[in-house]
Amino acid sequence: MSSRARPTIRHLLLGVNVFILAVPLAAFLLLPLLDSVLIRQTERRLIGEAVVIGEAYRESWLKLGEDERLDPPGFRPPGRETEHFIAIEPILDMSYEALPPAPPPTRFNQPGERRAFLAGRTLIPLLERVQVFNLSGIRVTNADGCVVASTSEELGWCLEQLAEVEAALAGRYAALVRQRVSDEPAPPLTSIRRRGTFRVFIALPIFSAGDVIGVVRLSRTAVSPLEALYAHRGKVALLGLLSLVLTPAVTYFLSHQISKPVRALTANANTLARDEPAPEFSPSAFAPREVVTLADALERMTRQLGERTSYIQEFASNVSHELKTPLTGITGAVELLQDQFETMTSQQRERFLDNIAGDAERMERLVTGLLQLARIQPAEEDAIDIDLETFLAGLCERYGESIRTRLDADVPPLTMNPEHLQMAVANLIDNAIRHGGGAPVEVSVGAVGSRVAIRVRDHGPGISEGNLPHIFDRFFTTERERTGTGLGLPIVKAVADTRGGSVRVDSSSDGSTFLLIV
Repeated sequence: MSSRARPTIRHLLLGVNVFILAVPLAAFLLLPLLDSVLIRQTERRLIGEAVVIGEAYRESWLKLGEDERLDPPGFRPPGRETEHFIAIEPILDMSYEALPPAPPPTRFNQPGERRAFLAGRTLIPLLERVQVFNLSGIRVTNADGCVVASTSEELGWCLEQLAEVEAALAGRYAALVRQRVSDEPAPPLTSIRRRGTFRVFIALPIFSAGDVIGVVRLSRTAVSPLEALYAHRGKVALLGLLSLVLTPAVTYFLSHQISKPVRALTANANTLARDEPAPEFSPSAFAPREVVTLADALERMTRQLGERTSYIQEFASNVSHELKTPLTGITGAVELLQDQFETMTSQQRERFLDNIAGDAERMERLVTGLLQLARIQPAEEDAIDIDLETFLAGLCERYGESIRTRLDADVPPLTMNPEHLQMAVANLIDNAIRHGGGAPVEVSVGAVGSRVAIRVRDHGPGISEGNLPHIFDRFFTTERERTGTGLGLPIVKAVADTRGGSVRVDSSSDGSTFLLIV
């Protein structure tokens, strides 16, 4: 599995936390939804009751008229008289607002023998019997909004100031939710009485010949979420049991996928710290991406540290050897000057001082070359796109007639540290000029695959077979007496190695050709 396709530690921990929080979070999110569903369910039931009560009232009201009209049944607002079926859909949803309890009525209309009150009186026994089974609060009003039939002592009181009744008197079905205030103790969960904190109110207009002749106002406390959960307690208990079983299992599995590879990497690191070979790290399919990336980085670091340790040991040995000779010369000259300065001739003093200056200059060149080599060894930084045509023009300006340049067609673009490229090519050209027998050095830039290839050819006597295997060794030089440091070609090799490229040489009696691939 590729590294990018693996889950990260963040994903695994997030999965654990999400799973652990899923049940309470789902309950938290579903409670308002459940509350809304229960309220909507209560509204639907009240609508069914209101339609039956409204038709019963209208039938009584029509029979008490001078001429009994046979209106078509159903809730038929004006303009919908010809429709055969009319559904009254609930209108309460999750965006409902719970209003405070309804204020008490302020206007009273004395019941009499008028038609609406007589029709309502015939319904009162029915309403009282119905309330025994559904506990709904039922009010039937006349066209003025005054109660003509009720399950409580409210006959004659007018309710037209209530929002739901006002809407129904205008011919519209209305429903709303009010807060329930009760000083009675909460009933048991098995009781028909409800312990919810909200009460649903609906108001259904009663039509006859297109006119509103009354309103059926029903109210009922909605089932509380606790009552609904108790009714489904078996399923809730099963869900809780599954959560208790699955949560530890999922937590253990995901945490194990994180901790196991980390422990393996820790063991490998301890093995490497004891300078012992570490076993190969083989991550499982669910190992986090960061752990796999860390393992790859640890492997690269181990390899680089081994290479760097070997490099430092060889480097220190070479530096100690190369600097020892000039330091010994300087120390000996200084001691002689200190001991015999007064007895020396001026020519002897000048000769010793020249020796000191020469050894110091050699040490300076060695240190400068070592610093250049040290700057190349780390990973290449400050890489930019290099215009090779401009680069060759700069070489021509620097070396003049000593070189000839050529840029082949279709050379791939080159992006690298320009200082590294300048050092490498300059060392090759300087070396070719010193050994070229005075003929111009040929510098050509072409391509080898997807890489840039730089060829530097001289026309000198070539490199001897004995020296050829050592020319890229640090401090190897055949010109030690002519200020040679033996670091020029190692710098070229370091630049090539840093780029993942190479440098090689072909030499014969007709000259030498160095090929630098970067």
